[in-house]
Parts: sequence; C-alpha cells; structure tokens
Amino acid sequence: MVKRKRFNQTDLLKRLLDVKPVCKKCGRSARQIQLDLHHKDGVSSNDNWRNIEIYCRACHNDKHETVPKKRKL
Repeated sequence: MVKRKRFNQTDLLKRLLDVKPVCKKCGRSARQIQLDLHHKDGVSSNDNWRNIEIYCRACHNDKHETVPKKRKL
C-alpha cells in the first residue's frame, strides 16, 4: 500500500502563487470561494504537481459526477 503524501500549507501556498489560484472550469478565485485539488489521473496517492488541477468545490464535484443508471419501471 502506498502511503499518501500530505500537502503542507507552505508547499501548497507556494504552488498556488506559481499558478493562477482560480478554478480551472469557472474561473472563480481563491478570494471568492474555497478551492480544491483534483488528481487528473484519479490516483489520489499521485501528488505530482503535473497531476494536480485546481477547481472550486462545485466544479470539482461536477468533475467526479457520473451518469445516473437507468432504473427499470
């Protein structure tokens, strides 16, 4: 089992200063709303910065939303 690397606040702030701290989808800034980190490859233990995208909570939830299954009537 791979031990998940935790982001410390200093590293996260440095990274956010290197890129625009805005949601990749809607463009809201960190000053307007809380931002989340999204793992592009879906592997939460892969914390390489090239694998991270920044989304607001709503857009991050949309990113993980799946198409509902059709129910039989």
